[in-house]
Amino acid sequence: MLPQNNDIRIEVCTACNYDCTICCREIFTRKIEVMPTPFFGQLLQQIKSETDQYQLITFAGFGEPLMDPEFACKVGIAREMGFETTVLTNGYHLTPELFRQLDALGMQSVRVSFYGMDEASYNSMHHPPRGSFERISQNLEVICGEERSTQILMTLNVVDGLNGTVVQGWIDHWGKRADLVEVWRPHNWVDGHDFRKLTSKKRHSCGRPYTGPLQVQVDGTINMCCFDFDGKLLLGDLKNQSLQDIFSDKAYRDLRQCHDTGNFSGTEYICEGCDQRNVDRGDVMIYNSKYNIEERVEMTSSGYSRLT
Repeated sequence: MLPQNNDIRIEVCTACNYDCTICCREIFTRKIEVMPTPFFGQLLQQIKSETDQYQLITFAGFGEPLMDPEFACKVGIAREMGFETTVLTNGYHLTPELFRQLDALGMQSVRVSFYGMDEASYNSMHHPPRGSFERISQNLEVICGEERSTQILMTLNVVDGLNGTVVQGWIDHWGKRADLVEVWRPHNWVDGHDFRKLTSKKRHSCGRPYTGPLQVQVDGTINMCCFDFDGKLLLGDLKNQSLQDIFSDKAYRDLRQCHDTGNFSGTEYICEGCDQRNVDRGDVMIYNSKYNIEERVEMTSSGYSRLT
């Protein structure tokens, strides 16, 4: 009964050195921690012993993965076990030296959130440490210009009044350098923000309970959704449960039943007011250099598997 997806999203770190406008770390309550490397290996071994369904490890969650001092070691462990790997990062710690190390390990792709075209627009979105824009820009120029197997994917999120005027310049510049660029309007993190209007016409489900990635939080717990930043949709815990136990248990079955019917009334599930259930998703994406936009907004941002 596992969701039919080949991607495991593992949150190796809940710390972040940025305070992005579109994020909601101010209401984040989970513990700030880094996943111990032996525990990471145990989790992968446990999952691999149960199923051969998963082929991709995506390092992502509600933290900056490259703040994990043993990140490259974890990538090496995953690769030794036969997994493809990818990471979502703000790029602050992505030096050319680290990138070359990841490339040598065979990392499939690095997705960089880079929300500006100059220091003012970048800082207004990311609120980074001083001097970040220039240093990261120079690092990305070097990385993109090198011979490499690892793809560089770049994302721009746009908030009018902050960085809305840089879109075309950003596309023109990074579209010539990165392997894929895409421009989004930010989502709401369910109820963390109100960037997107909740429409009256809603689909029964966003698709994640059926075809979403396996979401492993930093402490080994499993939650349902990448937008569930505070772990409210907990399904189980790999420290004392198998995947079979978790996805045959009441928590998952009840949540899936609500997605079957589209009725979340009285459940307190965060899905009820989530913009991912909007039928009209025409305002979600502005540009994609590779995919049809209508198709892309129905895919994951790691393995590009279709959700609905």
